Amino acid sequence: MAGFAQRLVDRLKQNGASPGHVPDNVGYTATRTPVNHTELMLTEAQFLQEAGVGLWLQAPLTAVQAREDRILTCEFATPAGPWRVTPQVVVDTSGDAVVAHLAQSAFQPDSADACQPVSLLFKLAGVDFRPLMDYARRHPEEFRPGSVFPDAADEHVNLWGYTSLLQQGHRDGRLKLLRNEMHIAGWLPRGELVVNVTRHASEGRPDAEQTGDAWLALCRQVMAFAGWFRQSVPGCARAYVAAIGNQVGVRESRRVQGHYTLTQRDVKQGACFDDSIACGGFPVDIHSSLEPGLSHTDAVVRGFEIAYRSLLPLTPHNLLVAGRCLSSDHAANGSLRITATCFATSEAAGVAAALAVGRGCLPAQLLPAAALRERLLQRGAIISLDSACA
Repeated sequence: MAGFAQRLVDRLKQNGASPGHVPDNVGYTATRTPVNHTELMLTEAQFLQEAGVGLWLQAPLTAVQAREDRILTCEFATPAGPWRVTPQVVVDTSGDAVVAHLAQSAFQPDSADACQPVSLLFKLAGVDFRPLMDYARRHPEEFRPGSVFPDAADEHVNLWGYTSLLQQGHRDGRLKLLRNEMHIAGWLPRGELVVNVTRHASEGRPDAEQTGDAWLALCRQVMAFAGWFRQSVPGCARAYVAAIGNQVGVRESRRVQGHYTLTQRDVKQGACFDDSIACGGFPVDIHSSLEPGLSHTDAVVRGFEIAYRSLLPLTPHNLLVAGRCLSSDHAANGSLRITATCFATSEAAGVAAALAVGRGCLPAQLLPAAALRERLLQRGAIISLDSACA
């Protein structure tokens, strides 16, 4: 990804909040981009202020008034009371398609089937990486094939495994959740380790009760895993939980029906589109809600283009979506939902909204999207596989 996403990474590097892109030790992707999460939030705030954004906090969307063809008003609950706006164009980047749901957009029929589980990532501090890396080098069979085990003197590490330790923790009764693998991303000089191992079955319902139940269950899992790390994982005897995700991590929920639906075939065979506005390249990454590992992962050999039409719900006509709720099938979503791709589709949706407002037209009237593509290129975005490989 380039465009705004790269400008954000560059600012993070300037602020000392990220090393930028580093090699992926697992080989699952080409690179990873470690960040200090608090400084990420602060850096994003800098961008918002510099751009003159009017920021509303504590203002959830509560109602949408829509006719079949367009959204008329959006209402928000705020500490000062309800606020109502009359938008020309709305961009839904809620992840859960909240605007689209309240506007009664059509959704993919498989949105609630085989939905991926939710998780809660956590960060451990006080980790001594030398014993942790020594264990990995002594037990390479427990890790993803092709993994590279860096020296403890390196700055960053990314590993996927520790199978025997997890299984022993379950047999000993320390871990109620059986996992065959966990993903860890370490910032070695800081003694920090971000852990992806928790899991809670999801029904694809992003409602308050569903996510609240998941939050309580996942918090209990984090505490159990933190104790297990201290008791059983080399180098973690003095580790403590320094941070957790600020909300339940949802991989999949509602996906709209758009003017084009990206499919597993598109993703795996490197589809190209005349109206492409971004590219993706992450593997089709499907987590199982019931099994101790992933359901499956499928490589994306060439990368693929993302059609502007997949950001356009069938109705209302003045709505754009981006991120994991764009128009895709279940398998394609396994690649599209990744943060970097969400950056790219969101930038495209924002630029499209601005162009539509400036021209006094609906987002679909920008098709075949020549002006949108030109503007994205001016912003440094990568919109096609040809430009990605250039």
